Amino acid sequence: MIHLDLPKEMPSFSEVIDLCCTKDVAYKQSVLNGKSFLLQEAEIYKNLAMNNDLFLFDTTLPKNEIIFGDLRNEHMVRLYKYCLRKCRCGDIYDTIINLAQSVKCPFCGGIGRPTQIDHFLPQGRYGHFSVFPENLIPICKDCNTEYKKEFFPTQKDKQLIHPYLDDHAIFEEQWLYAEYIDDDSNIGSVKYYVSPPEKWTNERKEKVKFHFETFYLSARFSEVATGSLSDLLTQMQTYKNEGKITIEDFEISSIDSVINREKRANSWKKALFLAVKEKLPIIWRKI
Repeated sequence: MIHLDLPKEMPSFSEVIDLCCTKDVAYKQSVLNGKSFLLQEAEIYKNLAMNNDLFLFDTTLPKNEIIFGDLRNEHMVRLYKYCLRKCRCGDIYDTIINLAQSVKCPFCGGIGRPTQIDHFLPQGRYGHFSVFPENLIPICKDCNTEYKKEFFPTQKDKQLIHPYLDDHAIFEEQWLYAEYIDDDSNIGSVKYYVSPPEKWTNERKEKVKFHFETFYLSARFSEVATGSLSDLLTQMQTYKNEGKITIEDFEISSIDSVINREKRANSWKKALFLAVKEKLPIIWRKI
């Protein structure tokens, strides 16, 4: 939902491994002996992710399986938990958590505040990438524990959006929309849905739909939009009753201004205000 860039000062994967191995852990030499293999796997990971083929990674690796030589999956998990997370080697953990503070959680389009790090490919199965920066993504608690959990892709048409490595069109072209529904409530309701550009490939269309469904974004966006919608309609009613502004002026000052400020193509707030704008004459007459 939200594209992120790792900061330029972020150490490379090779440097991250070395930083973690400054700690005198029992499995340190096993990690260093397998370093070249880990770097090779990381390049494969990036190429697959950028081509929407991350599902092709071996999904049969059981927990504690050997990765390379005497390096085991459990070693890499412990490297993350102790060296990177607990000891904060290289300050990498905090750098990644803080990466999304201004835009909030990239998986739910900014509903939640990132307080955790997600392993895009879960470390329990893919220990290769437990400290690989491109596999470490800031995430809110709800997205991590309620929706994504230990998900990993096994089919091309059931993959999640990768905040670092996915096609820029997913972040720059609109596919998220909302509809204002004039129901029996005082403010009405908003329904969110996915409508990808026709020119997109089927696999890209399926990716945004699957992501939208996996994170229950229709319901979550509708819930968070309720407060903004209520405030907007209250403001609209006040202005109309006081005769201070025309519908045209209100559209420019209170709706278009918000739409223009929301730079992200698939912002839930932008979709909300576009939906209200479409039904504005009806809403204006009703209030």
